[in-house]
Amino acid sequence: MKLTCVTTPGSGGGGGYHSPASHLLELEGVRLLLDCPVDLSALTAFAPVPLGPDCGDAGDLIRAVPYYWSPAASAAAKAGGVDAVLVSSATGMLGLPFLTRLPSFANTKVYVTELAARIGKLMMGELVEMHSEFVRYYGPDTDGPPKWMQGEKLHKLLSLLQNIVIEDEGMDLAPLMPLYSATNLEECMRKTQTVKYGEEVCFNGMLMLKASSSGLELGNCVWSIKGPRASITYLPSTVFVSAHALDCDYNSLKENDIILFSDFSSLDVMDENNENLGENAMLCDDSLSRDDGVDEDEYVQCLCKNDDIAEEIERISFICSCISDAIKSGGSVLIPIGRLGVILLILEHISETLLSSDMKVPIFMISGAAEKIISFTNAVPEWLCKPRQEKLFSREEEALFGHVELLKEGKLSLFPHLYSKGLLAAWKEPCIVFCPDWNLRHSTAVHLLRRWHADKRNLLVLEQGVDAELALKPFMPVAIQVLECSFLSGIK
Repeated sequence: MKLTCVTTPGSGGGGGYHSPASHLLELEGVRLLLDCPVDLSALTAFAPVPLGPDCGDAGDLIRAVPYYWSPAASAAAKAGGVDAVLVSSATGMLGLPFLTRLPSFANTKVYVTELAARIGKLMMGELVEMHSEFVRYYGPDTDGPPKWMQGEKLHKLLSLLQNIVIEDEGMDLAPLMPLYSATNLEECMRKTQTVKYGEEVCFNGMLMLKASSSGLELGNCVWSIKGPRASITYLPSTVFVSAHALDCDYNSLKENDIILFSDFSSLDVMDENNENLGENAMLCDDSLSRDDGVDEDEYVQCLCKNDDIAEEIERISFICSCISDAIKSGGSVLIPIGRLGVILLILEHISETLLSSDMKVPIFMISGAAEKIISFTNAVPEWLCKPRQEKLFSREEEALFGHVELLKEGKLSLFPHLYSKGLLAAWKEPCIVFCPDWNLRHSTAVHLLRRWHADKRNLLVLEQGVDAELALKPFMPVAIQVLECSFLSGIK
């Protein structure tokens, strides 16, 4: 066995969810690529469009069609190809078309859960569509390297990228590449083999592959790889207990020779936990680690006795209180977060907040993929957490998620674009807007920030991981309130 760490959440600005880790694994003569993400935080080095004269100082930013940073795709290409790609999440497949458009990957198989594949395809399609706005504004991509990849502009880019995703000054620009096309995307999906929850598939007559829930998001999975001489579990960003997705299947970790644990979010709290080791003593109690008759269910319960979900719900509640305060002051709220689970929880809690305070404010979700992705929540019971499964199969007519009632009551409206037919008629401020643009460089977020950035009553809810100062640079001076939040992305 040979393992090469291509990217880790700790090395990039993207973090565990937006830019998951990636590895090359050689086992029994088979080369596997574990996840193929794109680190979209590198987009902050490029100037958004349209960028008018009234916007901030974007002199150091590159005014050109952006390139995209995918070290995983670059490493797999340098390795001469891979036999298969195992994808653990929708974000873990955003870089796949970079690979599958190359001749050397014509026979590469891609394995991904059905739900992650459907969401991932929608996310990639939306990325291609939003990228086209850059192309329309700056002109089509050239056949060769663009002018900014030479001379002074390149040095400026390198200095920016070093602050975002790069630590090594002598880095290679190979991971920086032009975006794939819609045709590349369709070719990629034709090479994808989807698997059901818990389904075992045989690869190359030698390896047995099985996907089980990782607990972090709907469709995200832990991969079990069983070969003739070893069994391995690939454990990407995982949580034992989830507020919306099916909990991590702890049994999938048992009886393995090796566990590849790629979630480094635990390092953020490691020092704090070590200082308070006495409080966590039950997690390392000798009586639980020995085979002395302790009930296994009790051991699992011990692992699941954590406050992570309670902290997550408390964090969501705080965000909703800030949203409520902004609305009461007459301001609007922009939430450019692309995490389905977080959006579902915010919608659920904001509906309760608005109801209790008797506030009537329109909520818009502006995304070409939003309507289809939201609809998946009622069509994939096997990926839902136990309480929501029980709610689904009970005779009660209670909605699975809060957004269902919001849609029925007309409080939540879904539109594919800011210029969609009907949006202008429905538009009313103050309002709450969700849009999938984590880096503040595409489409809706850019237009609304230009409109709202100078009003201190407005609120921008950002997820930590992107350089907020750099992301907001084109919109300076900024008076809008900025709330930076971190969300649960792995086992602590």
